[in-house]
Amino acid sequence: MSKIPMQQWFPDAHIADTALLNLEQQGAYRLLLDNMWIKGGYIKNDDKEIARMLRITVKKWQKVKPFLEDYLLFFEGNITQKRLIDDYYKVIKNKKDNTENGSKGGQKTKEIWEKFQKIATAQDDLFARAEERLDGSSRHISEVLPHLELKPEP
Repeated sequence: MSKIPMQQWFPDAHIADTALLNLEQQGAYRLLLDNMWIKGGYIKNDDKEIARMLRITVKKWQKVKPFLEDYLLFFEGNITQKRLIDDYYKVIKNKKDNTENGSKGGQKTKEIWEKFQKIATAQDDLFARAEERLDGSSRHISEVLPHLELKPEP
């Protein structure tokens, strides 16, 4: 898959949900969320890797981590956040569906385009034959009849 879609962000909900965190803790939390999004919805629960991600020491991360544990989900050696993981998989599914639908739509457009090209080519042939007679000569009725759609009157 190409570039991951952008993440929806609800600042009002984030501010309300993290009101008890200080500036340092909020910054760490936001960086964790961004990294989770970029890395597929979760990150490894590895203190060294997370400290590097946050650009702080492992010791500093271990002091911040307890304040963020209520906001995060820990599972099978990974960390995520409930809303983020739900949103991530919805966005990925929508992107996949849109790609498939776009491909189908492109096929239908191609078929319509080819149909109109055939009609235009047929009309061009008729028009070209009409241009040949611009010298004032007339057509015989046998040339015209096959192209007319005659409907009997009721």
